[in-house]
Order: sequence, then C-alpha cells, then structure tokens
Amino acid sequence: MKVSSINSLSISDKKERLSLNRINNRKCESGQYASQRVYASHLGFKGGIPLNNLINDYRWFVNNDKVLPVNAFLKIEAPKDSMNQLLQLILSKEDLSYEFIDSIVKQPRNINNFYKSFNDKLPWNADVFNLYSPNNLYMKAYENYLDRKYENASSVSELLTIRPDWKEEILLNKHKELFHNDNFELGSVPESIGKENFSKITEYLSRYTGFGFKTNCEIPDLNINGKVFKFKQYIDGKSDKRVFKIETPEGERYVIKIQAPSRNGLNIASGLGTVSLVDTFLTKNNCRNTAPIRYYNRNSNTALYDYINHHEVPQIRFSIQELSEKMPDTRELGITINDTVGTNNYFRLDNTQNSLKSAYDFNYGVNHGEVVSVDNDHAAYSKMLQPMVNKYLAYLPNEMQMFF
Repeated sequence: MKVSSINSLSISDKKERLSLNRINNRKCESGQYASQRVYASHLGFKGGIPLNNLINDYRWFVNNDKVLPVNAFLKIEAPKDSMNQLLQLILSKEDLSYEFIDSIVKQPRNINNFYKSFNDKLPWNADVFNLYSPNNLYMKAYENYLDRKYENASSVSELLTIRPDWKEEILLNKHKELFHNDNFELGSVPESIGKENFSKITEYLSRYTGFGFKTNCEIPDLNINGKVFKFKQYIDGKSDKRVFKIETPEGERYVIKIQAPSRNGLNIASGLGTVSLVDTFLTKNNCRNTAPIRYYNRNSNTALYDYINHHEVPQIRFSIQELSEKMPDTRELGITINDTVGTNNYFRLDNTQNSLKSAYDFNYGVNHGEVVSVDNDHAAYSKMLQPMVNKYLAYLPNEMQMFF
C-alpha cells in the first residue's frame, strides 16, 4: 500500500488557519460576544500591557461596540495599575475626559454600579476614590466638564439635568446671558392654560394666599375670554406655600404653588425656588417618585405641576429610612428627602398616575408599593463621582422638618 506523505504546516499557515477558524466561529456568535473575541485576540496577554495598547483597546470598544466611554473602560481586562494609568491618561486629555465624565453623568442610576466596578478595576489610590486630594485628575476633569456644560448650555433646565445644587447667581447669570432679562423661568406653561392666562390665574389666586394658618374657602371659577378655569385649595400642608388644584376648560388638571415673592431665593431653605430646582432635576431625569414640574417663575414665585391622584398610602408616618425605601428612584438619583410628616405629601404610585407612565421603570414602582412625592422640601443631594465644585455649586439648604 502506498502511503502519501503529510506536509507539515508552516507557522504562517497555522496562523492563517487559526484566523479563518476565528472568523468562521464568529459567524455563529452574537455581535457582542464576537466583538469580545476579537478584542481578546488584540489584547494578547494580561501582564505588562503597554499604555498605547490599552488606549487603543479603549477606543476600539467605543468605536466598534458603540458603548459609552465609561462602559468601554470597564470592559477592559488589565492589571489594576495598568487600568489606573489608562484612567489618568483619559482624565488628562480635555476631549477624552469630557466624554468620559459625560458618559457617567448621562447614566445617573448606574453611578453606584460604576463606583463598585472601579473598586474591582482600580487600586485604592486611584483618583476616583480620592476626589479631594491635591491635584486630583478626576476633580479637575469634572470641573472642566462643568465649565463646558455651563458655557454651552442653551437653557438653565439643561444645567439642572446634571444636578440640582447650582448656586443662585450662576443660574441667574446664565438666564440673563441667554434671554437678556431678569424674568427667571424654568420650563413652560402648557398650551391648555397659556402663559398669559397663567399670569392672570396666579394673580387671581394670590387673593387666597394669606399668611398664618391655612383655612378652607371656596374659590369661584375664573372666566378668561370665555375659558372657564376651576380651582380647589389644599390646606393640609404646614409650610408657607399655598397650593391649588386647577382644572382647565378641557378637563386637564394641574397644581399651582404660590409663595410670597420675598421668599423667591433659589438657595433658601423651604423656598419654592429651591424646591423647583430639585423638582426640575428629578423631572428631567424621568423620576417616577415625584410629581413632574411644568413651570416655575421666580418673579412671581409660582410653580405649576402635573396633578397626581391623591391615593393615600397605608402608613400614617414614615421614618426617613422607610421613606427612602419607598422612593428608590429618587434615592438612585442622589436625592434624600428629610420631610416625614404624615402622608399629606406622599401618595400611592399606581396606574392612575397618567403623567408618570413614561417615567423610568414606572410599572416596577407600581408593583412594589412605591410612593410619589408632591413636595420635595427639606431635600439633600449627594452622588458618587459627582463632586462638589465651589465655583458653581452650593449644598442644598436642607433643614429637618420640625412639625409633629
């Protein structure tokens, strides 16, 4: 019997065949798994990875997997010291650092998970863990990020999407720069009311906003050019804000809050302006645990909210911890509410809350017995990876509720 000889494969032949096998295997894999396999072949080995290779891998994930920069960073597998060098390189480059910080800010509900992942990826002395150490690169990058955001913002509400604790003078100056007036506003009045009509309505309701204890009274309907608006006053709250339900001729319902113009500061405790900053932040981030704010006017110190059905929750009182557990989305966004008086400000989140149905994980909140707040007074803000920058920010003027 004649036996044919078997030709040995050269090293180049073996590499080519292995490459073909990878390509054929990837045809049967999902896109994400395939990209991981391709990335693994580029990475080569886990120890002593040159910084140039890591930044190339980082860009490769951003460009090929189409993930946000922080997610791309966390997908890389390398020793902790090498990952820290990569992070320092990213934070030291203006454009790279802006994109990296922006990708964190755009995912506020994932920030705690990012922080935990950084613990696994980075050494203890990494900049993200020591934000207020001298010459901290993350701190500098975050301040530069706020610089650009402030400079390029097309509205004050855009800034409040990032965080609620901006200094009053910063927001007022930005509004004046954009609109060349001192009539500071947030949001817009719905067409079913109209801005001109809203001014007339708030002027009308100001007759029923006396000081001292709130007393119930009938408020006659208001006819504006043939459009009839109906009102109801709420007297349960113990603050100096006056609260009214308004119903439009089309049957749409809203809530109007009015406070004395002398209390129109944006950084004062229990001020309607301060609350409006918090509520704008939560509304812009689609929070399911708060009544959405539509409009705030600083000159008249008035605010307009979507109406929330007043379905009471079983508990009569909450502890701060219990309240936090019933408002997990508010907590995830960095807001802690320290007002635990009764149930007048909190109602059951359910399928009748139409204005919240597009909010984040609305059905989850309904199914887990969560509540929705209609007055986010006495609030504090704190968020990992969102450090305090004194140039722009001031701590919310939180005070504990003292009524019992």
